[in-house]
Amino acid sequence: MYTIEQLILDPTFLNYCYQSNEQDVQTWTDYAAGSPENKATVAEARKMLVALNQMLKSREEKIALSEFKKLAAQQGHGTMQAHNAMEETGEEQSNSVLLPKRRSFVRVWYATAAAVLLVTGFAFFNHYQQVQQADLAIKKEQQVYQIYKAPFGQRMSITLADHSKVILNANSILKVPHGYNKENRRVLLSGAAYFDISPNAELPFIMETSDMKATVLGTGFYMRAYPHESGQQVELLSGKLKVQKAYTSDMDNEAEIILPGEMVMLNRSVDLMEKETFDVQQRESWVKGQLKFKNTSFAAVLTALEDWYGVPIEIRGAEKSAANFSGTFENESLERVLNMFCFATDCSFKIEKEKVILRFN
Repeated sequence: MYTIEQLILDPTFLNYCYQSNEQDVQTWTDYAAGSPENKATVAEARKMLVALNQMLKSREEKIALSEFKKLAAQQGHGTMQAHNAMEETGEEQSNSVLLPKRRSFVRVWYATAAAVLLVTGFAFFNHYQQVQQADLAIKKEQQVYQIYKAPFGQRMSITLADHSKVILNANSILKVPHGYNKENRRVLLSGAAYFDISPNAELPFIMETSDMKATVLGTGFYMRAYPHESGQQVELLSGKLKVQKAYTSDMDNEAEIILPGEMVMLNRSVDLMEKETFDVQQRESWVKGQLKFKNTSFAAVLTALEDWYGVPIEIRGAEKSAANFSGTFENESLERVLNMFCFATDCSFKIEKEKVILRFN
């Protein structure tokens, strides 16, 4: 006759409990039918094993089960020693002798199950606290800001309370205080966006990123400040713009005044801010939703796609077959543009959560 300890430690009995092996199921079914004692032992062992396995959802709980099995093995070893001793002395094995061992094992099971439940409860409590804290932080932020998030590969058009227009680029976030256009006109940007700002001399428009700050009265400008990029830039299409660092610099804290066609680039890692010019026509096409390539080099196409869709592109293989590319797209999806591009340049692509992989054979 098998003990509960022996059944729980037998892999074929686990198969029987979960009906995962037809032969094992038949073996233990036949064994249980052999006598009322067998049936009772099988039922109790199955109950304990299923209950414990249902608790297993974390590494800590698996450790608890491992400890439980060690205890069970020790208990089973003790029972077998007692059984062997009785055989050697010729004593009969009676229920009165085995009952204390059985009760001891049941106490071990309850103690271990309690430990597993304690670990489960503690892990759940920690997870619950983390979720609660994250939810609380989000709620607090939402009480202060109206938050706009443009999804992967898709733009978002926004009209602010002062009738200013914003084209929020893919993978970008714009935070607008609920008191916008009352006490101030200040917004926070992570990503890229084009701003067409309504004039208001009494309330200058202030756009801030992690590293840059731009102040305007009424103008049209493009801002790019993705977290995954080391540099940030602002391009002016119309009006006048004052640009400065949003942090205190050890080298230069002077603001730059730029005019249409001029841009400011900032790299905080080297603490350098420079004024340059840019292709106004290309940026105007961006604002209109038109992506144009005319015999454009491979490198320039990649830069434009990264700029347009706000996603880094990783090259694998040698792009020897990548010739210049021509094409016009208007508000097309990233997937469609890449399909056309790879058809013309003999490559394949894969769109992942945070990047695009272009592979050349």
